[in-house]
Amino acid sequence: MGRAIDLFVTYRFLKLLTTPFQKTKAYELGIIDDKGNRIRKPKSDQPAVGLNTTEQREAYTILHKLVFNIKKLFAKVPGLRTKTGTYAAALFLLKDTFKEHVEDPHMFEKEFVKYLKENNIELDNEIAEEVIGFGEVLPKGEYVLVADILNKEEEELTAKKGDKVIAFEDEPPIDTILGVEIFPVIHMKSQEKIYVSLEDIKWQNGQR
Repeated sequence: MGRAIDLFVTYRFLKLLTTPFQKTKAYELGIIDDKGNRIRKPKSDQPAVGLNTTEQREAYTILHKLVFNIKKLFAKVPGLRTKTGTYAAALFLLKDTFKEHVEDPHMFEKEFVKYLKENNIELDNEIAEEVIGFGEVLPKGEYVLVADILNKEEEELTAKKGDKVIAFEDEPPIDTILGVEIFPVIHMKSQEKIYVSLEDIKWQNGQR
């Protein structure tokens, strides 16, 4: 049974990853636009279309939201070479969200790497010079995001490049995805916990 669930979730993951936004049920129902963003009412933060019916809810699940946001990251990093850290934190959210539902917790990583290889996209595993030397923990302190970061509680990329985040104490990695360590931090603007790789952050000015 567990293997069957893994295969089903894998199929859904890859199907959503490879389907253009305009060809999804969520787009057809007016839930998202052609860039994968939730359509809002004019001059309002309220969704134009609610998730009131079974069809609407099935067209825009937590899996849809997380994969759609990974697709948005692809749009922000065009080309055939992409930083591993860009997707490590996003894949961690998928793994963490579905850990109770799949037998193989590394399934999303494996399928994502397979997808990149099939599309001739090369992962850049080089660590930027400024993040080398952090050691085995993320030191206590304030940092600035150098990339947009997903939050599984939100529908959009609310943690934006340039936003401040903080580690209130030395943080050990919570997981390793694609060989990249993932750390929890607090996003100052929303006060929500988000997950980052060392590639996603830099020291706040003047701090070291």
